[in-house]
Amino acid sequence: MNIVILGAGYAGLRTALDLDRRIRERGLDSLVTLIDQNPYHQLIQEIHLTATAGIDSLDAIYDIRHLLNRHGVRFIQGRVREITPLNHEVHLEDGQSLTYDRLVLALGSETAYYDIPGAREHSYALRTYDDAIALRDHIIAQFTAAAAENDPKRQRQLLTTAIVGGGFTGCQIAGELPAWADKLCKETGAPRSEVRIALLDHNKLLLKQFGNWASREAERALDQRGVSIYLETAVNAVEPGLIRVSGGRVLRAGTIIWAAGIRAPGIIAAAGITVDRAGRAIVDRYLRVEGQSAIFALGDCASIPSGADGATVLATASYAMRQGEYLGGALFSEILGEPLRAYEPIRLGQLVSIGPDYGVGNPLGMPLLGYPVILMKKGVEQYYRASIEGA
Repeated sequence: MNIVILGAGYAGLRTALDLDRRIRERGLDSLVTLIDQNPYHQLIQEIHLTATAGIDSLDAIYDIRHLLNRHGVRFIQGRVREITPLNHEVHLEDGQSLTYDRLVLALGSETAYYDIPGAREHSYALRTYDDAIALRDHIIAQFTAAAAENDPKRQRQLLTTAIVGGGFTGCQIAGELPAWADKLCKETGAPRSEVRIALLDHNKLLLKQFGNWASREAERALDQRGVSIYLETAVNAVEPGLIRVSGGRVLRAGTIIWAAGIRAPGIIAAAGITVDRAGRAIVDRYLRVEGQSAIFALGDCASIPSGADGATVLATASYAMRQGEYLGGALFSEILGEPLRAYEPIRLGQLVSIGPDYGVGNPLGMPLLGYPVILMKKGVEQYYRASIEGA
């Protein structure tokens, strides 16, 4: 059987590694091909640390070919141009075409701008390793310029960072910036008194997936670190150096970070696959795409049912990893001609850092605050690194 996996993120890489292990253990003759536009696997859970120099940039990525050098998985670096389910084909931008018996969509997500004027053009996204490096370098340049500036008003604008979106990414980057600003001011000579960090969200709560208690704790922790929080604030437009928000107000900022939401890549809907409002492929309880017996989807690009109430599984790395483990086994069952067991999401909870020494979380549904969250996050990261390095 010829299996093609599109995307080498948490979901796609885990699927490839687990499926390949099973194939090799049984000595079967099946081809697994993994395709990604980048030569590296990026640790999106560490993206906020990459953007604020909290970790060495090279510690945030893994060379895919190196990870696969003990495996039978074929890796192709390329960008997908088109998927044609009728012909069981995938077409790449460089002209290559591949046929498949089973196709796995693990294409992740991209930043959603919701047609807000100027948002895409005048803000920094934070979804990829390249995004993080670009943002890091820009902020360093802003502090360097502020150190050479004599006008306090100009200094303040250069040193103001506005973050749009109070979810996981927005809160984590907002939490890291104050400590990094301290360090940058010492290194560049920029005035710390002119540094401003603002976090905007149109909802009533930060981290709305957690509930009231986590929102209050996150807001309190960010406020203690000097972050100004603007809730129930809608962004109407973004222009160079400023954000126009509800009520006719204007916020001027030298750095604007857009973390207001995600959507699946448009190539999925373009293939005629049934998608939800966020462009995610709608799948059944086996992660099989609706109406497509040979296509599976998982991770951020899939709308996966989590219960009878119509809710879907959160788009997080922890869920994506476990979906990859499940699908690796499910595809192996397909190879053997055995019936599939249904995917059952395990709610292990979420962990969100608010700076280098504080966090909020709900592991196994239990509220957790403070430095224990950071320790647990580090433990999860170390476990994941070990799982792919030793696979």
